[in-house]
Amino acid sequence: MKETFHTAKGFVANKNRRSKHPQGMGFLDALPDAALDSVTELACSICETPIAVIALVDQDRQWFKSARGLDIGQMDPDRSFCAHAILEPSQVMEVQDATTDVRFAAHPMVTGGPNIRFYAGAPIVTSDGIARGAVCVLDRVARRLSGGQRRSLENLAGLAARLLEHAESMRARSQARFVQWEQEEEFLQAVSSAALDLTSYVDRTYTYRFANDAYLKYWERRREEIVGKSVASLLGEDMFQKVAKPALDRAFGGQVVSYESVVNFPGKGERHVKITYLPSGARVGVPCKGVVVRVQDIHELKSHELELEKTVQLLERKTIEQQRFIHIVSHDLREPLNSINNFTSLLVQDHRESLPREAQRYLDYVSAGGARMTRLLNDLIRFTELENYTLDLEAVDLNQLAAQVRDDLLSATLDVGAQLHIDELPVVEGNASFLRIALQNLVSNALKFRHPSITPIVRVSSITEGSDVVLQVEDNGIGISDEHQAEVFDAFRRLHNRRTYEGTGLGLAICKRIAQMHGGWLSVKSEPGVGSCFSLHLPSCVSNPSGDPLA
Repeated sequence: MKETFHTAKGFVANKNRRSKHPQGMGFLDALPDAALDSVTELACSICETPIAVIALVDQDRQWFKSARGLDIGQMDPDRSFCAHAILEPSQVMEVQDATTDVRFAAHPMVTGGPNIRFYAGAPIVTSDGIARGAVCVLDRVARRLSGGQRRSLENLAGLAARLLEHAESMRARSQARFVQWEQEEEFLQAVSSAALDLTSYVDRTYTYRFANDAYLKYWERRREEIVGKSVASLLGEDMFQKVAKPALDRAFGGQVVSYESVVNFPGKGERHVKITYLPSGARVGVPCKGVVVRVQDIHELKSHELELEKTVQLLERKTIEQQRFIHIVSHDLREPLNSINNFTSLLVQDHRESLPREAQRYLDYVSAGGARMTRLLNDLIRFTELENYTLDLEAVDLNQLAAQVRDDLLSATLDVGAQLHIDELPVVEGNASFLRIALQNLVSNALKFRHPSITPIVRVSSITEGSDVVLQVEDNGIGISDEHQAEVFDAFRRLHNRRTYEGTGLGLAICKRIAQMHGGWLSVKSEPGVGSCFSLHLPSCVSNPSGDPLA
């Protein structure tokens, strides 16, 4: 009878399952592992055989991951002992005498060197239930394993499966990290290349290793004309030695170096830039590997700074002129105006009754005009001085301040028959003089803009919003329409003619400015025919009545 070698039935059917894990989970082509070599050495020792291998099988080949006593790298799986062993993953396959086994009698390893007679293989079954190969022991004489040796061989196969899966897990994680690093590097290079700042990387030999698109554009160079070339070749030897090299050397020493300079770029012309040298890879005991050079184009910013400086200088000159104007108004205009008012007052007292009726009317116009001019002059000077005044803050008891305002306006309150109610008020941090001016203007307006036929009622109260105090002046006067409420705080803005309601149009503008000086603001809620409520918002309330702002 002609002897033929029998391939493992069912091995081909299992190829599809193994092909889902090409190359035996990725470790078939790896170098032998010391731990797996220890497994084969233990197998030889326990089973008392001269040969032990860890054979892995994929769809195309059998690969010896570790071998002891056998010098064969791989073979066709269809000619493999292990191809038969893995058909029964749950048990050890044992061939006591291969020359009498029809499956292996004609096998080249039996009929020729190394003259195998005995074979035992424990399948290596991974956690997915697939047999990937076997831990095998072989001998050149016929024999059999003891029960303890079979169990030990099974345990060694289980250990090999765990070692291989662990190696595959580590390989997969390394691969994932490598892919992640590649993606991050691509992302960083893409971001760096697209960045507006000029970015380059210089190694310790003063050679460019990277230059982004902006760097190339400013210098009008192709990438190959910069990357791989020396810094001196781009900047020139003189500029390199005097400027770039000292800065790079300091950065190589681990120091961040930054300075501003004017550089004449071929692609952009003369630009004011900020240059920063950032050490890369420097750690304790590890020298800097290179320097990231970042060049920021701050030319427009510098131009704006120069324009701003010119504007500030212009404002300073305007301020000096304004202060000179205030001095002229305060001294040179007030004196003749006082003379006009004084002599007009004497004419009214001593000679008005002796004048014709038409002359009396003209004299009244002069007297009223002089008084209005005095009020306007005082308000204008006060408003202008507020623009340049710096507050000295102190604890201010609003109760005392409101009582002073009530006394100041007592005559005006009695003249119109008004009722002025003042609630209990807190202590705030501010300037007493200016807060008194603001409160007096608000109460005075409430008395002025009243209904002719209704008794005026004015209430001064306060509420708290967080740590802020809101000082409120509420009246039952004529009110303000919605479309005009935003306008009433503008300087010289009047909603009524002087014949109906006197005023300069600066009172609320002064109140608004005082609120701003305290870090607050002024607001109004009003309804025509019902009344108005003006709110002076003052931040950082001091709630204790002792007057100590730090208590």
